[in-house]
Amino acid sequence: MKKLIMQLIQFLKLLIKYPKSLLLFQLIFIGQMNFGQTAGEINHYFNMIANEPDEKERLVYNDSLTNTIISYLDSHEDITGTDIPGIKYLGQITPSDSIIKIFTWNIPVSGGNNVFNCIIYNSLSDKNILLKGEKGLADLETDAVIHSNDWYGSLYYDIQAVGNEEEMTYILLGFDPDNIYMNAKVIEILHFDEEGKPVFGKKIFSTKNRILTRMIFKYSPLATMMLKVDPERSMIIFDHLSPSSPQFEGQYTYYGPDFSYDALEIKDGKLILVEDIDLRNKNKQ
Repeated sequence: MKKLIMQLIQFLKLLIKYPKSLLLFQLIFIGQMNFGQTAGEINHYFNMIANEPDEKERLVYNDSLTNTIISYLDSHEDITGTDIPGIKYLGQITPSDSIIKIFTWNIPVSGGNNVFNCIIYNSLSDKNILLKGEKGLADLETDAVIHSNDWYGSLYYDIQAVGNEEEMTYILLGFDPDNIYMNAKVIEILHFDEEGKPVFGKKIFSTKNRILTRMIFKYSPLATMMLKVDPERSMIIFDHLSPSSPQFEGQYTYYGPDFSYDALEIKDGKLILVEDIDLRNKNKQ
């Protein structure tokens, strides 16, 4: 409230100084109010979800949260150019071409699982695509192509355009938190079908033995894994994961970083695996 009053005072001062710019200032002020109101409503629902012990009630609040975000997107013009500010638990990512924008968030449910929510805004069609998933990354296959009606669920935190600009193909980095058994991260490929619907997975990953549609990393919920885009190297860099002891081979709840690093080189629309890279010296790549 204090911030809103200060904005109003500033608005009146500018109006007195520049009376001919009334319409412009009105639009700016209304836009700031819309941002603040939307952020307040979204944070309200996130707080209600965090403090609600009943799982069914959390999902009811989630429906209200989803409707609030959709209403904002339907009424706002510059969606890809501006994030909704002041929101802690809502992922908002936009690629450099500013064609799409992706919002993701999760609702914790029993057994360490999550209900994942995703809204993809496509500026070319001016449409919002709502996805919901509960499977997560634990059983997702590395060679499956996933359509929008069977989205698995993930929190996407970075995006990078790849390949021909006309094909609208993007690299997504995603996270599936599980505080009980296993965390997981994914390098995903997003593209669109002829109807403009999102498709996840594309055979552009070149590894030693096979061509994959995505890469998935599973590791201990007690560990932290680095997975990031390095635009200067044109690479996706990540920790190499190993079991804490040879006897735990294949049991991913015991996996974690082993202080070595691998990468995917982004080249000619492909992702080419490069093992055991040296992060200390870029010239050695």
